[in-house]
Amino acid sequence: MSLKHHAFRIYVDPSLLESSVAFYERLQEMKCERRITFADLGIEVAVVGAFMLLAGTHEALAPFRSIWAVLIVDSLDTTLDWIRTQGATVLHEPQQAAGGRHATVRHADGLVAEYYEPAAIA
Repeated sequence: MSLKHHAFRIYVDPSLLESSVAFYERLQEMKCERRITFADLGIEVAVVGAFMLLAGTHEALAPFRSIWAVLIVDSLDTTLDWIRTQGATVLHEPQQAAGGRHATVRHADGLVAEYYEPAAIA
């Protein structure tokens, strides 16, 4: 089990996405590395270093707002086995996601995080 990367989730109105991306690019001195549109959810995602910006209406973002971090791991199953022994609660069991698998976990201290295992590249 290894934590490969992490990102803080920032929820913004669509009108603020471009200025927010520019801010986090300047803050970290790096360019936005990925943008993904989930048209069916009404959400656009921009990844800038340690920040994942999600833009959408209040209604579109409501189901996701409780998640404040994304933790990229090498093995989702091994990580979940371990995290359960640490007093965490798995809120949503593993399921397929864009490019891999993910699960939602509440840590013993209350932090709600998405754990994500990227799919192996063939």
